[in-house]
Amino acid sequence: MESGAKKIFFIGAGNMGGAILCALTEGGYPARAVFFQEPNEEQADRIADRSKAKKVLSFHEGFSEADVVFLCLKPQIFSKISATLRDALASSEKTPIIVSIMAGVTVEALREAFSSSKDELHIVRTMPNIAVTVKKGVVAIAADGVEDSVLRTVEFLFSQCAATFRVSENQMDAVTGLSGSGPAFVFQFVEALAMGGVKMGLTRELAMKFALCTVSGSAEMLGKSKFSPSELIANVCSPAGTTITGIQELEDRAFRGAVMAAVEAAAERSAELGKN
Repeated sequence: MESGAKKIFFIGAGNMGGAILCALTEGGYPARAVFFQEPNEEQADRIADRSKAKKVLSFHEGFSEADVVFLCLKPQIFSKISATLRDALASSEKTPIIVSIMAGVTVEALREAFSSSKDELHIVRTMPNIAVTVKKGVVAIAADGVEDSVLRTVEFLFSQCAATFRVSENQMDAVTGLSGSGPAFVFQFVEALAMGGVKMGLTRELAMKFALCTVSGSAEMLGKSKFSPSELIANVCSPAGTTITGIQELEDRAFRGAVMAAVEAAAERSAELGKN
């Protein structure tokens, strides 16, 4: 791997970018082939210490070496510095693969932002979720019009921290609402489940342990089962039992509708971010 390793430049090494970067080096990718630019000095030092990757002082320095560039920025930040990035890319002799993890920012918008710099620029839009920080993430990759060899490179680079799925770009906002925002919805559900246990007499510590084990075990069971969620629910619900009584409460309070609406709202916000 050492001799043929592509050089990877991360623009932004915050929670998400830093997690992807560290997963690469911790998975055996040569640290000497990975470098990054991060304005928060404290965060930059943490990532450098953990990953042994090199901090670079300018975008020009990064682009001059990179075979792949990860854009790990908030869309609002990208819009402010896109001209600087375009100039840095234009001044480089290389034409790297550009991998964006930015919510809502379309390939068309990215191509326009880099328009005058390179003609044959490979741009890949992706959407990872925060579970990459524990190497259990999921990443959607917009595959429309992207060469298979480029897609395979991007999939390989994410493979140490996430499962990857190819989707159409017109599905990316939906993916953002579901798997991008979904961990926060799950965290809220776990907290509510634990609070229910506290209300009924458990200590908070014990209730949280039961809630976490219940959710992780249920997710694993669902992933390995040949049955659908509704079939598994039916298997747990005994006639006139405790579970069906609880399910009725969730139905009365529009639990499923609220979750569906949360995903829809997050997806719509993703689309709005792409228009700014």
